[in-house]
Amino acid sequence: VIEAVGPRRFHGITSDNTGNTTVARDLNKKDYAWIIILPDSCHRMSLLCKDISKITYFELVIANIKTSIRYFKKSSFANAHLRTCRKQLCIGCGLVSVGKTRFATLYHSGESLLHCLPAISSLCKENIISAQFKFRLEEFATILKPLAKSITCLESTHSTISDVYIFWLASMAELHAFITEPTNSLDNAVKEEIRCNANHRFKQMIDHAPDDVYLTGFVLDPRAFSFKDAQSK
Repeated sequence: VIEAVGPRRFHGITSDNTGNTTVARDLNKKDYAWIIILPDSCHRMSLLCKDISKITYFELVIANIKTSIRYFKKSSFANAHLRTCRKQLCIGCGLVSVGKTRFATLYHSGESLLHCLPAISSLCKENIISAQFKFRLEEFATILKPLAKSITCLESTHSTISDVYIFWLASMAELHAFITEPTNSLDNAVKEEIRCNANHRFKQMIDHAPDDVYLTGFVLDPRAFSFKDAQSK
């Protein structure tokens, strides 16, 4: 395909890091030295969401998210009543299903369930939604929020290699701020798992990127320093 289109028309290649795609990228790089290898930023961030979701502390809340949403999606009767109740309570968004491979959808699903909890509570004859579940759901949504929103932004056709570095840095800063918050009730072991997973994916994505492409793109991006320069004036 490259030969048919013209090698000089290609400046970069991006893909996930499976065996076949890695070999293909390396072969292309060997044949066309000017082509830059760009690790898939959204895929790596999605994998970080998956890593965090595998932490034992969040197993129960994720199971409850999936069970709750599955029930309302399969029961047209329950879904109709939920929709009516949402309108009465002025809750705009409905429930969002969990994707099988897009791991950041766990955030969107959890956030949608969090918004709909008042409506769901009013439909239940018994108080089956515990304060602990709501608290853990809020914790889980807060942790995944910067990652999920960054993925949405980086999937834009207007995103640049500089944006990749900026959004990864911002996401890591948000995670750090959350787990170091003095009022945070997470166990130290859970915080350490989140920290280790975040550091691993950041190093994999940014520090080990070929040619330091994302950091270089950020440093050479005039937008990265124009705001600071404007303030200094």
